[in-house]
Amino acid sequence: MDIPLLERSVDALVIENPVDLLYLTGVSLSKGLLVLKKEEACLFVDGRYLEAAKQSAPCRVEPSEGDGWVLFLAGKVGFDSGFVSYDGYQRLLKKAPQVEWIPISSPLKEMRICKNPKEIEALRRAAALTLAGYQHVHSLLKEGVSEEELAFAFEFFCRKKGATGLSFEPIIAFGENSACPHHRAGPTRLQKNQLVLIDVGAIVDGYRGDMTRVDFFGAVDPALSRLFTIVKTAQEMAIAAVRPGVKAGDLDRLVRDYFRREGVEELFTHSLGHGIGLETHESPRLKYKGEDGDIVLRPSMVFTIEPGLYQPGLGGVRYEDMILVTETGGEKLC
Repeated sequence: MDIPLLERSVDALVIENPVDLLYLTGVSLSKGLLVLKKEEACLFVDGRYLEAAKQSAPCRVEPSEGDGWVLFLAGKVGFDSGFVSYDGYQRLLKKAPQVEWIPISSPLKEMRICKNPKEIEALRRAAALTLAGYQHVHSLLKEGVSEEELAFAFEFFCRKKGATGLSFEPIIAFGENSACPHHRAGPTRLQKNQLVLIDVGAIVDGYRGDMTRVDFFGAVDPALSRLFTIVKTAQEMAIAAVRPGVKAGDLDRLVRDYFRREGVEELFTHSLGHGIGLETHESPRLKYKGEDGDIVLRPSMVFTIEPGLYQPGLGGVRYEDMILVTETGGEKLC
């Protein structure tokens, strides 16, 4: 297991986050513990996963019963302070008082921020299936259909086509409901001349799709039509600005400056986008302020670009695609 771990000033690293465990070992676990050292790695799991892990993990596997993992630890040992709770930290102190515990927030962030070819291919498939699922839902738009019926239809379609799950609960929002960026699909039924916002994602081989589209079912409200034009233009501007060397926060600032010129900046209530991979929201977060704002884009990063404008009492529009950073710019994944 090739882990550029001990460039950090620790003798070992303990990983418990199930997503990081999946990334490093390929084993899907609800609970487990991986000890990484310069010369070896060992995965500790309970009896539910022991045989499966032994067959597929690229490292030594041992039962977690009996706290045998403690015997692997000495000196300075890092742990994921962004994942381990205070109670979890107290457990580590109690189990292994002989070591010096070093907090490291999101220790695999740098490893996971750029995707390898296998990951990019999985993300392409997830994006393609997500698009197909959206197109299926779009074909079902008719008066009287409910948001929750379309949400179910998306999930059923994607699972029939091979999805192992959904990136998140589908956001299907009719009319004024679309002014809530994370509206939960409910019993609201579609009426003529309403806006329909569809934000969906399918999981393929563990990797997640994410896209948003807006459809006008009937006549277009002029105010919403204007917001849509502004949002679509903003997204095109941001994608055109994607290239290695640009800071993540600069893309967000570019869009906010454009919204300010159009007099709608106050209607933009979230970041421009987010990294995507084994999790729906990963680094880098595309926002001009915050810890990821100064991250410099590099080839093989994958993130969403999703400007949105939301007018309470009227509705909201958002347009989202997954973007791969290439050597020369940005490429839509579907």
